[in-house]
Amino acid sequence: MKKYAVILAGGTGKRMGDVKLPKQFLEICNVPIIILTIKKILSSKLFDFIYIVIHKDWFEYLDELLINANIDKTYIKFIVGGKERIDSIENALDDLQNINCQDNDIVVFLDAVRPFITDEILKNAVEKTIIHGATVAITPVKDTMIISENGIATSMPNRNHLYHGQAPDSFKFKTIYDALKSLTKDERKLITGTAQICQNKGIPVYTYSGDEKNIKITTIMDLFVAKAIYEEMF
Repeated sequence: MKKYAVILAGGTGKRMGDVKLPKQFLEICNVPIIILTIKKILSSKLFDFIYIVIHKDWFEYLDELLINANIDKTYIKFIVGGKERIDSIENALDDLQNINCQDNDIVVFLDAVRPFITDEILKNAVEKTIIHGATVAITPVKDTMIISENGIATSMPNRNHLYHGQAPDSFKFKTIYDALKSLTKDERKLITGTAQICQNKGIPVYTYSGDEKNIKITTIMDLFVAKAIYEEMF
């Protein structure tokens, strides 16, 4: 059984504001976010291969970053990203299908902009998925949650049953591949997270504890938080 890490790095960072680079290439304490993420995955020594799904226009730029960071590219492959997140996921899965990925091989989808993922999360992603077939990391909601319609709070769900979804989303290959390929055009439009693909098809997605430091960097404020986490960790 092989284990593949798929880093989704096709975003342009529109919510980051007026920045010159896609968010995954912005720096935290002089280190590109995506390099921190890649190094963390490599250091876990859990994966046989790493796929990086990214817009083709940034292949050369990322390649140069890897060289400058002295990262061995032997087991790293760039995959052309799609127009939407689900298209990027499909491109990676199609490539795995083309290399005869086995049904029970493990595919772990990660965000390029979650550079503080822990070894424990990665280990759980693999081990829990071997058992259950489809898993996602979560953290409990702390604030009061409100459902608002037309400017009116219509309900306040019990937060004891609410969680934030984190990457990674992890699957046995056949489980996620077959689920994605069976989506209709209308269903594809509703997909915002990888685990949602399986849930949409009635496949149980099991959860395990994430980590509050495993933040997704999407705004300028997130960059300030990331700098504080980086300085604490390193």
